[in-house]
Amino acid sequence: MIIKKCRGDLSIYAKAEHRDFIILEDASGRYTSMFYWGNNYWTGSAELCQVLNDQHDASPVKQYNSKYSTATRRCSTGATTTGRGPPSCARCSTTSTTPVPSNSITKATVLFSANGGTTFRCPGQGRPFATAFYNVRMVITTDQHELIKTRRTLHLGLCFPRSCSREQVGTLIDAVHSPVLRHTVVAVRSPQHGGYTYIEDPTFQVLLGVCIALAVLLVIATVYDMRLGRAVRRSRRRAANMAADATATDLKLDISTLDAITHASGKSMYNVNNNIAINSNTSEERLTAETASNDGEIKLSVWSELLLSFSMKANVLQIFDQSVGADTVPVVHGLRSLSMIWVIFGHTCIVVFKYADNTALRAILEKSFWFQLIISAVYSVDTFFCLGGMLVSFLYFRTNANGKLDLLTKGRRTITSGVLQFLGLIGYRFARLTAPYLFMLGVVEVTMKWFAHNAVFEPPAPDHVTCPQYWWRNLLYINTLFPVEQMCMLWSWYLSDDTQFYAVSAILLILATSHFKVSVILTGVFFLSSLVTTGYVSWSSEHVPSGEDPFTQFDKIYDKPWTRLGPYLVGMATGWILFKTNLKIKMNRIWAYVGWAVCTGTLLFLIFGLYSTQLNVAAAAVYSALSHSLWAACIGWIIIACSTGHGGWVHPLLSAPIMYPFSRVTYCAYLVHPVVLRYVAMHLTHPIHLGELLVFVLFLGLTVMSYFFAFLISIAFEAPIVTMLKILSPQKKPHRV
Repeated sequence: MIIKKCRGDLSIYAKAEHRDFIILEDASGRYTSMFYWGNNYWTGSAELCQVLNDQHDASPVKQYNSKYSTATRRCSTGATTTGRGPPSCARCSTTSTTPVPSNSITKATVLFSANGGTTFRCPGQGRPFATAFYNVRMVITTDQHELIKTRRTLHLGLCFPRSCSREQVGTLIDAVHSPVLRHTVVAVRSPQHGGYTYIEDPTFQVLLGVCIALAVLLVIATVYDMRLGRAVRRSRRRAANMAADATATDLKLDISTLDAITHASGKSMYNVNNNIAINSNTSEERLTAETASNDGEIKLSVWSELLLSFSMKANVLQIFDQSVGADTVPVVHGLRSLSMIWVIFGHTCIVVFKYADNTALRAILEKSFWFQLIISAVYSVDTFFCLGGMLVSFLYFRTNANGKLDLLTKGRRTITSGVLQFLGLIGYRFARLTAPYLFMLGVVEVTMKWFAHNAVFEPPAPDHVTCPQYWWRNLLYINTLFPVEQMCMLWSWYLSDDTQFYAVSAILLILATSHFKVSVILTGVFFLSSLVTTGYVSWSSEHVPSGEDPFTQFDKIYDKPWTRLGPYLVGMATGWILFKTNLKIKMNRIWAYVGWAVCTGTLLFLIFGLYSTQLNVAAAAVYSALSHSLWAACIGWIIIACSTGHGGWVHPLLSAPIMYPFSRVTYCAYLVHPVVLRYVAMHLTHPIHLGELLVFVLFLGLTVMSYFFAFLISIAFEAPIVTMLKILSPQKKPHRV
């Protein structure tokens, strides 16, 4: 029955000479131009097809049975006629009961005939069937290689009767023949057939429940925080009035010692301080762990503190705080923020080129000198690795030197204390990263399922398939140990590698406290083995890096932890140098200039060195082995020079307070920005005609959107977790960046 209905509707579609049928055909894609410029998208118009579907005439169409000699017959328009032969219909009016002049009467068109019955429809009226939009992906090849040098994947959009299934449309397209080209249908998708709905997805249901519960918690915590703030301000005003009225011998009260949270007899005290906490007259409430006066305090339990961790007001103030902790390295914020922007720029170019109708433009742009800035965005990840290793090493050695690790290890054997430290470090990192990460995993799975069923374009990755199956690998941060085809949330490879590096660094740092030389030797062995392994993999796979293809051998070289460990170890060495010198290095100005010249030259070589250069396999292996670690070494020099007074104008640029908020949400920005990119791309119904200005405008808009959502996710997930970890930490107030 379905096959007959599809065949009948297609017959109507093929035979009808009707304005709306012409528009229906116009909604389907066909060859237009720029095929040799890389236009692989003949998408037609999904919007026009939907409009036509909304306008189709769904009124019942009665059949005229030729067996009867005389019958009253009714067209779909409502006009009637009596007698033999096809019925007549009014051209211009479908509802009028007034007599219609004879010159405005026309015979109805025969639309479909079967089993002795015939269906008629008047010209000028809507289509007798509903329409649906089909996206056909097919592979095109030819023996005439001067026409097509390589196999092409073509995306064809068709506006066909909705009664046809995806399989029938695929069979129909496969039956078409061309004298020159050969094609094979790979897949047919249609949003109107067997679509995906959010509300029926268990993952979406969990996400919705989490969002609702979290929203309620955020509102309650914020209201509670504001009420406490008002209570403290009233208490402070009363204390000030009493201090003004009382004699010096009866009451001595120093208002300036009031802090945001104090401790007395195991309880926390909520107070206000405009100077110590934030150094801002507009930022009054703040959670800290400093000791303050016991007068005018509000006692808080641990549960109240944990609730206040979700205060949106406190978390916003924390993110936008223009001060940093005494033990931090301010230039980290600038390097982190600029690297994140570079990552977004590189990913923007990759995604938009995938959905362009002039993809051949990329081959031309890749030959330009400045395009190397896009290709070299891969080094921004090495900056993150270097910063991660530096911070872990520097903060660990400082914390250990201050004796704060004794709270966990005092009175225990060396092995036991080492195990406890390792578990504590891993547990802290897991708690710190996993909440926003797990939330975004769910968002990626749900959105990609919707895109796979409803978008005109093919999704850029099969996350709708891999995420439901392999999300647990992401949760354990081991997804880079498996084939890239099975990876959910492709950009999460960095989190996996960084966490594995963190585990290795934790072992090396704990070992360094008791066996420093052994730790140094192991670090050197790991570093050299990473270089040798990278070089060998590059040589054995004949990988030749060039300015045109930075992501070749992604699954062998780019994302594997044993090929990316070098920059992290360089960062650890940088952190140890900063700790050992206490951020004070005396250096002759000439040597400082030499260091900056070598650093700048190396960075420029790594960014632009492959321009118009073709390496042999051996040279490519050496380049692949050394390039990422050399980049990290240059970043290490920048950190050391700026932190020890030899940074010149670079230091105030990288440590500018305006960078702090963006740096603090870098993690969430990294998680969310590919989702924003995909969301924009998957809502396109036509390919983009790219140009330099358009790419730049898209980059700016996507960057703003990504950071907007990153701030929201950070306030809702990341900042509360960080505050709770501070509250539950044995140190009670760990390092703040």
